[in-house]
Amino acid sequence: MSAAASSTHDSSTNDSSTNDSSTNETVHHGIVVGYDGSPGARLALEWAIETAKRDERPLTLLHCAGLTMTPTFRAYDPAVQASPYDVMAKAVLSEATEIATRTLDPQDVRCLSVVGSAAAELVGASEQADLVVTGSRGHGAISAGLLGSTSYAVTAHAHCPAVVVRGDAVVHAGPTHPVVAAFDDSKDAGQALEVAVQVAAAAEAPLHVITVDNVGGLEVWPETDSTVGREQMLESMHQHVGQVLHDVAEEARAAHPGLEVHTSVLAGSPGQAVAAYAIDIRAGLVIMGSRGHGGFTGMLLGSVSHRVVHDAPCPVMVIH
Repeated sequence: MSAAASSTHDSSTNDSSTNDSSTNETVHHGIVVGYDGSPGARLALEWAIETAKRDERPLTLLHCAGLTMTPTFRAYDPAVQASPYDVMAKAVLSEATEIATRTLDPQDVRCLSVVGSAAAELVGASEQADLVVTGSRGHGAISAGLLGSTSYAVTAHAHCPAVVVRGDAVVHAGPTHPVVAAFDDSKDAGQALEVAVQVAAAAEAPLHVITVDNVGGLEVWPETDSTVGREQMLESMHQHVGQVLHDVAEEARAAHPGLEVHTSVLAGSPGQAVAAYAIDIRAGLVIMGSRGHGGFTGMLLGSVSHRVVHDAPCPVMVIH
């Protein structure tokens, strides 16, 4: 559902107004974070605030309320909905604004409230934003679920980089929390690597470029292939993987002298291996493409990126 009604609120003046524009027409650039007052949303807000400060970007606080959250009596009558919705939205956004302006200049903080689907509005906002941020779960999500429906949908459909803030506490990339770039030489992975290099340099964080070499697990080989031929092929593929990582690491160092770059070739299931690696090195951020080699073009989110977003102990950025 597109926004039935929306209101914008400038946190520096506490004035509010109502209009009928959708989020992609009211968000122009900067970072957009979805906020509903839930614990997951608070973590996402804290992460977005620190990132906005580091990157010197404006921050938009987006609150969405679906019709299921409004009074059921005459639910489709805007006149009946307006007052309780406005009270709820102002309370949630007031809390978020108070948190944000402890760190950021009030002039750099905007609030936007809409009636509609949180996922749809955040995806719409991503058309104009530089980055969209969500928590792993918000209000209404089943506590046992690995990933809330809103964060999954935004990660799958966003038009700009999308971050899902994972974990029980906010973690930021920095000298003791490396940036991990998952790389497989695909177009999406190449774009993710470019972003990872920039983020690591800005955060003064080590950069770990990793790939998963699972060619040894291939089950289908040419019928005429001999055991010796297979070994030679595997050795050639292993060498290629190592050379590719070496080359991208050298390019990153050349672009940002002083940047600490590490490379690793992992084994096993790609998604699980990347998530486990992030745990082992206490990563501050994992950056990856939405789909790599082998992904079906009709899928919303590749199986590897989906697995990492589920399992990583830190924020995960997915690049489309």
